Amino acid sequence: MANLVEKREFTPKKFYAGEFPVVTDTGTAGKEIAQYDMIMSVTDSTSGAVTLEPATTAGIANVVGIAVNAAKAEEPVVYIMTGEVFADAVNIGAVDAAAAKAALRKLSIFLK
Repeated sequence: MANLVEKREFTPKKFYAGEFPVVTDTGTAGKEIAQYDMIMSVTDSTSGAVTLEPATTAGIANVVGIAVNAAKAEEPVVYIMTGEVFADAVNIGAVDAAAAKAALRKLSIFLK
């Protein structure tokens, strides 16, 4: 009977930093995306399908927002297109912090 109880641990993470309006959208993950990854759109040259992937330095011009939930490839992902968030909560990967901040600011996502 002890095996019937599932135990989980939750550690809250401060993400939203203010009252700036938040607008969300959804897309399909092209690669695995972690929660709070800065994401970019990628267009398949063969099929023309648009998917979302973690942002890279080369794709900084295609940044569309920050993933709100984690998703595996081909799964739906919700992301914010506007908002005010804590910079240390966002996963920017290998992208330069100043470049990430500038790319997100163009979308009205402000890093604090």
